Amino acid sequence: MNTKPLGILLVLAIAFRATAAPAEDATASKKENAPPSATVTKETAAKEAASASIPLEITIDTTEAPEMAEWAAQAKDLCLKNYAMILGHLGAEGFTPPDKVKIVFRNMRGVAHASGRTITCAAAWFKEHPDDYGAVIHELCHVAQSYRSRVPSWVVEGIADYVRWFHYEPPDKRPKVNPRRAKHTDSYRTTAAFFDWIVRTKDKTFVTRLNASCRAGKYKPELFQEYAGKMVEELWTEFIASIGGPSGGKRARI
Repeated sequence: MNTKPLGILLVLAIAFRATAAPAEDATASKKENAPPSATVTKETAAKEAASASIPLEITIDTTEAPEMAEWAAQAKDLCLKNYAMILGHLGAEGFTPPDKVKIVFRNMRGVAHASGRTITCAAAWFKEHPDDYGAVIHELCHVAQSYRSRVPSWVVEGIADYVRWFHYEPPDKRPKVNPRRAKHTDSYRTTAAFFDWIVRTKDKTFVTRLNASCRAGKYKPELFQEYAGKMVEELWTEFIASIGGPSGGKRARI
């Protein structure tokens, strides 16, 4: 009996198993070491899906500026379309978000502000800046924040602008920080960019967790250490270095 073909088959079978095993191990390793971003993305998507079922009623008042009626209707539509996205970042377990919002247009200076569930817009500003729907989205973020206790304004505005500039506005409009002049307490776009960097490099749930603590009346500077691993001054220094600024950054009191 000729045993050579059988021997060849055995060698081939062993070789096949030897090459197949690492592939299986690699697949298992990939599953075990899957980036947290995948999970966070699913969590955010789940929040948005849940938020989408929350009815939002928006009423518009253009009594003082009737010429803004058409623009106001478009702003209302954008707010309705983006509310689930906003709550995906600013919602929290056990939190019941506002389901009724009023947008009023006044003949006043400034841009817009929110108080409770009312957003007041300066008619003149939006006449001159008809593309600035993002300002209304920013104010809707304040409605969703629903803070009842005092929180540093740079944190409040930074969170709202983070949602606006990094999840509503197109990427080419995202703020650019001057590393030699900026401070983390500059608020608005600067703080938003800082928070985005923390989300991307330290903790993808940072803004959601920080916002929830602010809403619960539990804000404290130590939250940066707890959620992102370092105190805010250290994080700012690292952020500034990452965008080509001096290693020391510009410090500010909080």
